[in-house]
Amino acid sequence: MTMQFRKGDLGSIVVSAEAWMKRDGAAASARLRIDHLNMASRGAVIRLAKDTELPKPGWFCLRVATGREKAVEKVLEASDVESLVVMTNECKVVKRGRVCILPPRPVILGYVLVHCSPIAQAMVGLLHVKDVIDVVGGAIRPYRADMDSIIRFKKMAEEGKYDKSASKQHQFMLKERVRITEGPFASFPGTIVSIDDEKGYVSLEVDIFGRPTPVQLMLDQIEKI
Repeated sequence: MTMQFRKGDLGSIVVSAEAWMKRDGAAASARLRIDHLNMASRGAVIRLAKDTELPKPGWFCLRVATGREKAVEKVLEASDVESLVVMTNECKVVKRGRVCILPPRPVILGYVLVHCSPIAQAMVGLLHVKDVIDVVGGAIRPYRADMDSIIRFKKMAEEGKYDKSASKQHQFMLKERVRITEGPFASFPGTIVSIDDEKGYVSLEVDIFGRPTPVQLMLDQIEKI
């Protein structure tokens, strides 16, 4: 089925009805995603917290594409969703006799923290944000991070604890079992997959609620078991 329009001598402009339907469907899908994301907004958190039959709001962890942490945080904040990417401070380091400026960088790569109510609509909205890969623990029963641990973690970052992790000496080895000491994954054990001595990051495979979860954080955040 097609619709035809004539415009002077330019001939016929043929528009497929299927194309119109796809356009309308895409618009409806976009509106649905926005509505769902609104369920994770600050206003929704306040409103839903009054319903005693719903789970309490809290901090949850989104796994995102590495390098896109701040971009995801920006999109969420534009939608009035409370989010957090804990960053190091800009600092000076000496490398090979030269003073270099290290720009701020995420303390945990590939994750954005979100404060919301863990209801299905909110999780669907968050999963539809560009560059979001998954919700830690799964969208049905997401892992709830300890609020006190997050507050303490943020404070330590602001005080500069992680600013020079790249220069930290360590004795960790590949495939070694370690424990995460700070941040939203504090107390979880993990296995070392790789170590980036130059940047001070360590990649772990962490078992969270029976699901293997990749976590890349700084060397200051783990200890030997």
